[in-house]
Amino acid sequence: MFRIISTRLSVKHFLGALLLCIASALLFSGCALPWQHSATAQASLGPKPTTQQLIATLQKNFRTVSTFHVVMQVDNAGTPPSGSIQIRNANGDVIMPDKVSAQANIVLSGQVVGVKLISVGNNQYVTDPITGQWRVVKGVLDPRTLTNPDTGLISLVGKVQNVSQPTGDSVNGTPCWRISGQLDAKYLKFLTGGGVPAGTMLQTSACIGKADGLPYEVKVVGMAAVGDTSNTTYSFQLSNYNENVTITAPQI
Repeated sequence: MFRIISTRLSVKHFLGALLLCIASALLFSGCALPWQHSATAQASLGPKPTTQQLIATLQKNFRTVSTFHVVMQVDNAGTPPSGSIQIRNANGDVIMPDKVSAQANIVLSGQVVGVKLISVGNNQYVTDPITGQWRVVKGVLDPRTLTNPDTGLISLVGKVQNVSQPTGDSVNGTPCWRISGQLDAKYLKFLTGGGVPAGTMLQTSACIGKADGLPYEVKVVGMAAVGDTSNTTYSFQLSNYNENVTITAPQI
């Protein structure tokens, strides 16, 4: 879910949208509150778990995650509205619960440019897409608020419809169980900006590791925002769980 943003808006709006993109990788994975880490061992999956067992295991095991890497890609992006910015891909590291370091390629005035961002707690830093210099942008977003199960991204998990039973698959060589369903695009309006017809359904899938019950891929296909097509695909690949990662504020 990559928000399309007018170039006339401030860098604060751009940064907030990009951070939402990264946090969105947690959405359909059904994760629990990341700051409520548990010291207990991860729950295991049986040889053929049901959808309910798979989601329950995922919710339990994600509580033990301290860091991960995420790669995001947009395919068949369609034509964005005139005078807009379109994010094409991004990748970064997340330290639970409130540190993010990422870089992204965006289309700005018809040209692909790179930007970097760092978020530490309630302080954010982003490079100017023209000069490449770091800028301080405080108070845009606290990543912890996005995982509030009542009001944040996690609350959307319960709105996915017609969830399938798991089927065997793999992501970058990691065996996983894939489940899929449908989500009304209206529930993503606060992420994408909306503007699509009411009742527009998005095909959604997630692949959850057979060995550890953690999410390794999330995909959303369809018209989530103005300019998307029925084939627009937003994909998120997660990896490198619980590795040593350091994220610090840049020197300004």
